[in-house]
Amino acid sequence: MDVPRLSDLLDLAEPSPNRFLGRTQPVPRHRLFGGLLLAQSIAAAGRTVPADRPVHSMHALFVRAADPAEAVEYTVDRIRDGGATSARRVIASQGGVEVFTALLSFQRTRDGLRHQAEFPPATAPEDLRPLHERFADSDVPIPDWWRKPRAIELRHVDDPPYPPPVQRRDASRHLVWMRAPEKLPDDPLLHACALAYASDMTLLEPVFLLHGVDRHAKGVQLASLDHAMWFHSDLRADEWLLYDQDCPAAAGGRVLGRGSVFDRSGRQVATVTQEALLRLER
Repeated sequence: MDVPRLSDLLDLAEPSPNRFLGRTQPVPRHRLFGGLLLAQSIAAAGRTVPADRPVHSMHALFVRAADPAEAVEYTVDRIRDGGATSARRVIASQGGVEVFTALLSFQRTRDGLRHQAEFPPATAPEDLRPLHERFADSDVPIPDWWRKPRAIELRHVDDPPYPPPVQRRDASRHLVWMRAPEKLPDDPLLHACALAYASDMTLLEPVFLLHGVDRHAKGVQLASLDHAMWFHSDLRADEWLLYDQDCPAAAGGRVLGRGSVFDRSGRQVATVTQEALLRLER
């Protein structure tokens, strides 16, 4: 399997105004990766906004599972263009059926108050092995695509919640370094898209570690329900970013993931939340 290039995945066709087509990727095979929908929705909306207005928030809803073998069409509704802020609604569909929707806001950067979460201590990414290298030559029972290089390189500070047996932890905090291994163009929109893609890869791992659950075990049902992001500062997704994640709540067959993203200097560049369906068949 060839490594998917983010720059290719985010290069949307525009067959008509406010309508875009995005290519898909082959894994995972059972449903389209949600991070790709997040990233391509930002790319589509951003193409309709002046370049001096970076994206600062996104609120998305996964309506139904998308087919990874079928292209995705994105329709952008230009809700409002104010003096400094632009609002967009994006609907993603396949075969005329809506699979995903998002509200996005773009705003010119302004001076103001600033504070942030504390940058957590973590082993440097250079001292950690890429996730795919951990399992490349092993026969542990995990999906084969975890053994392949991917569009985002992951380096876990602590052990990931696979392979089994998963050791239960008292704390749900989970640190992962991530970056796009390819050099990306100097386009802030593209780097925001890349971070959105990456933000959906490990955000729910803390709940599996907290409860000692193998995410790939038979009977585990996992599906993203919604996803929200706030972009606080400019960033480069092709340089190392530290994803500080936890799971503050789980109830009613749902779990809530929460994450703060920092660059190497310790600056918080984004905040992420996601709720997902999680059911364990006994």
